[in-house]
Amino acid sequence: MGTVKELRMSELDDEKIEIQFNLETVPALPSATTGTDMQADTDLLNIEFDNNVDAADRQDCIAAAAIGASMGALNVLWQKRFDISRAHSWGKAKVEDFVVQVAKSEGLGKGGLEDAIRFLERKFPLAADKLTPEFGGGLQHHLRDFSHHPSPVGLITSILTQFTGRGYGTLTDGSFASFDLPDGALVGRDFPEKILFGTINWSLHLVSDMAGSSSSIMEGTGIPGPILSAMKELSSLSLFRNARVSYEEQEITLSQWISKLFNGTAVRDKDGNPVRLDLRTEVGLADQALSQAKSVIANECLVRGHYFLTRLARELKRIDARSLGDLSRIDGSRVVPSGTRSLRRMLTISSSVFVFTNLGIACAEAGAKFGGSVPVFAREMLLNVNFVGIARMVVAIGGDANDIADDLRGYLEHKAEEDMAFTRDFKLLALSSRQARILLSYQAIATEKDALATKDEKLKATKLEWLRAFKSAQTERMGADADEYFLDEAGARSELDAAVGAAGSSDPAWLTLLTLELCLFRPYYPFDDTWKRKLKGIKYTVDYTKKGFSSSQDVVSQKRIDDILKKYRSYVGSLSGSTKKVAAEIGAATLLGVATGGLAYALAPVIASALAGEAVVGLSGAALTSASLAAVGGGSLAAGGLGMAGGTAIIAGGGTLLGTAAGVGVAGLVSVGSPISEKFVLDECAKLLTFCSNLPTDSPSVTSFIRRAKNQIDNIADKAKEELEAEKSRGRESDRKAAKNKDKASEYLNRCSKELQRLLEKCVPTDEYGSH
Repeated sequence: MGTVKELRMSELDDEKIEIQFNLETVPALPSATTGTDMQADTDLLNIEFDNNVDAADRQDCIAAAAIGASMGALNVLWQKRFDISRAHSWGKAKVEDFVVQVAKSEGLGKGGLEDAIRFLERKFPLAADKLTPEFGGGLQHHLRDFSHHPSPVGLITSILTQFTGRGYGTLTDGSFASFDLPDGALVGRDFPEKILFGTINWSLHLVSDMAGSSSSIMEGTGIPGPILSAMKELSSLSLFRNARVSYEEQEITLSQWISKLFNGTAVRDKDGNPVRLDLRTEVGLADQALSQAKSVIANECLVRGHYFLTRLARELKRIDARSLGDLSRIDGSRVVPSGTRSLRRMLTISSSVFVFTNLGIACAEAGAKFGGSVPVFAREMLLNVNFVGIARMVVAIGGDANDIADDLRGYLEHKAEEDMAFTRDFKLLALSSRQARILLSYQAIATEKDALATKDEKLKATKLEWLRAFKSAQTERMGADADEYFLDEAGARSELDAAVGAAGSSDPAWLTLLTLELCLFRPYYPFDDTWKRKLKGIKYTVDYTKKGFSSSQDVVSQKRIDDILKKYRSYVGSLSGSTKKVAAEIGAATLLGVATGGLAYALAPVIASALAGEAVVGLSGAALTSASLAAVGGGSLAAGGLGMAGGTAIIAGGGTLLGTAAGVGVAGLVSVGSPISEKFVLDECAKLLTFCSNLPTDSPSVTSFIRRAKNQIDNIADKAKEELEAEKSRGRESDRKAAKNKDKASEYLNRCSKELQRLLEKCVPTDEYGSH
């Protein structure tokens, strides 16, 4: 079990709702901008919500699941089984009763269904009835003639017939057609009469046709229902006209299949009798479908009722109600069962459990009638499924998904803002291509002066050869020509003056980076194994920052150089816990980032991805490493490949450490198989502290930068501690050595965090986002 972390979402109320999540498979998520770090292993995450944040607690979830299960079981008693034959019979009875009642309301005296149909036909004739032969005769014209459809298209075509004198529908093959009305058709003489005949007569004439015609009540075709009407209307469109449907081992058109549905030849009951899919059948099917809604509605009401009662109880407790007068202080928004996230979550749980309970019962019933026939099982299963419940579950999940999407959108927006702040703040640790050129030039000058001061000609030749290789490697990575890129002392001085002038400040932050990197620069590191042999016994004897740099320019004084080095040495001593052998510590640290196979080279691609961004997109392997890392003393990172006009060229002053935390979650920062990795951490921490201590304390942006830097260091320290515990638990000799490495690195990081906190306390106070 990992450590327990608490994330306080709000401190607005003393009472908190505590929710515990057991995260067993959540991967480690590095944070580039905050101190928050999700554990990779089995961690217990305690999240404390303010009471104002509404959340469905455990009791709500249990209650919602129980309600869903009970209603899913009771659905068996309330839901009517889908049966098309019963649907037709039930719908037929209801439609016939409806026709008689309408006829009587319009003036019919005594009489039955036949009298009612005849009465309505005579009183409310329809003009399109005169086109019965053109639209397929008695069996088909109610389907093919659109004005006989109880649908919006039917109403429109009825009105259109009054104004155009034409009827509209389909031919036998399903294609759209229109015919002129014969003489004697009932067409209005003026606008009001046309509207009256096209609407009122149309609707009441359809009532007369619902149960069949007066001449054939028993075998009357009736009219198609809204569903079949819409299918017939769509089938006349060119998009669906050529659609094919399998029917009795042959392919027929969609229009033909719809006609068979209407005639009763496509659907038969369990006894083999034909069943017409007309309005009467659709009414019966609608009743069966609505029977499914009873349990769904009950489920909905019970969940909302539970929500209301529990929230009301909480609200009464919150206001400490002691009399009826206290009820006026109830906050209605806290108890109304609508529009809250917790209610949506409860409905999602309840409706989901309802559906799965219903499916389980349907499977059991289908299994009882299975008899080895898969089609029988499938049919029985579908006949018992509550489709209204499934639809409600989809809607509930959609609402819940929107909440999750809102959370994710908010997180991404916050993450983008934090990333922008990270990029803005840590630009302080970046040297532009112009500034990098000045630094590299002075490093080359320092190397050349040391080489020329060497009396041994063989050693001098080796040093000069190394200088040429250094220049070639750097300019290749920087996308420049070595002969033109590097400046002599006069050129470097002129460029340094111009760069400081362009910065608009006599002491810009990047000048500290440049001076620090130059002070810590130690040439003659090996580029490969061959160079290791060549450089054996080679030493850097002329320290240019002590002998020449201050006198070669007027920007950085010797006092400034000495102060920066003094602070760096002081921080190395305070971080390592010892002031002894500080020079040796510095020398060891500077070897790290420049030796082939060292930590900086190993991490170059991932660091570059975090800090160089699009500049290295598409590169991989050696090309990415080459484009990512220019070994500029002390393990500094070059984004490389950016060219002379490419913006940031070098990340310095501890930026490699912070960039690694942003890019790779610090997983390999102190464990890339090198005993000097802890020296890297020590050096980077000391450089970061030296840089931060030279920043102005009255700037909000500096405060923001130091705070974020501290958060990054805390992230790394937490990860190092976890890895240390893991190494110790394994107990192997090789792991013990690595654990010792991490132990030291962890100490450096913790001490660095404390030093940053001290610097932070001296800065102008701001909020977490850098505002006063």
